Amino acid sequence: MNDLESAEKISIDIKKLERNLKQVEDINFEGKEKEVYDRAVDYMNDSKYYLEKKKDMRTAFGCIEYSHGCLLYTSDAADDKA
Repeated sequence: MNDLESAEKISIDIKKLERNLKQVEDINFEGKEKEVYDRAVDYMNDSKYYLEKKKDMRTAFGCIEYSHGCLLYTSDAADDKA
């Protein structure tokens, strides 16, 4: 396991993602953007599960990175609408 996959690093990433999700929760995503936003939340929850319940750092890390990517997509889509 490398430093990127440490429990501490993943926990920090989850907190950052929770903050970022909170910042966009008032945006009315529709269609594909809504699906991707929901997927970001699901991946974040998966990351928590693998971190806390399974102690599987590699999967937890992968899930949180996917979640960040989904959120980036929804943020870009929101910017395009503005």
